[in-house]
Amino acid sequence: MNPLALMASVSVMVTVLALALSLYSSRFSVGTQIRARLEGVLSGTSVVEGSAVGPVLRERRGLISGPLASLLSGEWLAKLALDLERADTDLRPAEYIAIRLTLAGLGFAMPYLVIGSSAVGVLAAVAGALVSFFLPRMYISHRRKARVDKLNAQLPETLTLVSNSLKVGFGLLQSLDLAAQQMKHPISTELKRTIYEMNVGSSPEEALQALSERSGSYDLDIVVTAILVQRTAGGNLSQILETVAETMRERTTIRGEINTLTAQQKMTGLVIGVLPVGVAGILMLLSPDYLTVLFTSSMGKVMLGMAVVLETIGIVIIRRILSIEV
Repeated sequence: MNPLALMASVSVMVTVLALALSLYSSRFSVGTQIRARLEGVLSGTSVVEGSAVGPVLRERRGLISGPLASLLSGEWLAKLALDLERADTDLRPAEYIAIRLTLAGLGFAMPYLVIGSSAVGVLAAVAGALVSFFLPRMYISHRRKARVDKLNAQLPETLTLVSNSLKVGFGLLQSLDLAAQQMKHPISTELKRTIYEMNVGSSPEEALQALSERSGSYDLDIVVTAILVQRTAGGNLSQILETVAETMRERTTIRGEINTLTAQQKMTGLVIGVLPVGVAGILMLLSPDYLTVLFTSSMGKVMLGMAVVLETIGIVIIRRILSIEV
């Protein structure tokens, strides 16, 4: 049997098995979630402490059950569940892994079946498998960043609402509840979950720490730290939150100015990175024989490899230079 045909068959089999494991694992999720919550309440511990995989995963405890949990466990799986939580998705870790394996199998099988067992077909199959495997990760990373950016943009207004509520005599829990009613997702969802944790027995410190971990926002972590310090050392919490909100507004203004000043340099880096590929494409259309030597001779292949490496290094350096933390 052709080894490449065997690899294509195996990739299809892995795809089917991954989907089956995902569906089978998801059957146990709801019951395990309910049992985890009941155990936390009946044992006298908080909902945060009752979780088996960390504070932020208390509602996803059942999402790693089933056959797949015996293969994938530990800190890596807990971090994966946390990333899915921060990306604001309903995907379970088992489902996410199954999707990546499924896409990788399809990405390998489809080019091979369409193009054939030639060298081009093999390269296209491997490239398709790699690209398909990393596409879900890129999507989750994009959603996580977008959610954190939106949450950071909502923080100054949220802090102002909480500060004003504290000034008129509301407690911290009432102020957070009022802000959760006034604001939109995602900050409203996070505040409601924090309030729920406090209502079912978690201490404010535990609930706020879980909020900070769950959100993945540096700005929100500063807010939580300020509240925890105030609860320990005392002070005017309303004034503290006003100061933090003002600082965040100033940081947002500075970020906007930096983006404006670096926009031209970012565009320059993009043009320089795309220019060689564009020129090569035009030459291949106008005079294909002109660049054939780069793909046929050993020296040409070495030069192409060096060009790709140097291009990648240049892109990374430009991104590092333009990445300015405020």
